[in-house]
Amino acid sequence: MVWICDKVLHKICGRGSLPGTEFEMCVFRECDFTEADFSEFDFADCVFDRCRIVMTRLEKTGMRNVAFEGCEVRGVDFGLCRKFGFSVTFRECHLSFCSFHELKMPKIPFSGSALIECFFSECDLTRADFSGCDLERTLFDRCSLERSDFRTAVGYTIDPASNRMRGACFARDGLEGLLTQYGLEIKG
Repeated sequence: MVWICDKVLHKICGRGSLPGTEFEMCVFRECDFTEADFSEFDFADCVFDRCRIVMTRLEKTGMRNVAFEGCEVRGVDFGLCRKFGFSVTFRECHLSFCSFHELKMPKIPFSGSALIECFFSECDLTRADFSGCDLERTLFDRCSLERSDFRTAVGYTIDPASNRMRGACFARDGLEGLLTQYGLEIKG
């Protein structure tokens, strides 16, 4: 294993161009990691800035304090990452068809991101920040959404019977997304 620390890696395409498998305090800027295999890699205190992370494999990948900013993230199963120490943030990203399973992500910010057809199951999203997010067709199943902020989120459909939601914040005009499964017609 090769350890890389405190480097800016710019416009790299694919895994084969990476000089190591352990990265600490690195910035990946405008890289294209489409179909790359990062299995058993370690990322600590790293930033992915405006990168394409599409169908990228993350089996047993370590992600500790990793920030995704302005990235396109599609078809990625974050549930395959190592659970211990898992810590990520997303800002102004486009996530689609991504899966999060049995991950502890309290206070995670998804600020200003689009999460389209993503799947969260058995996740701890306590106090998560979904400010300005589009959650179209995203599914939450058996998650802790307690004290999470959905006030400026749009497009969500969340079943309160399948998730713990005490203290979660919603705007009045978004309450329809909590009642969809009951087949109610809301007018007004």
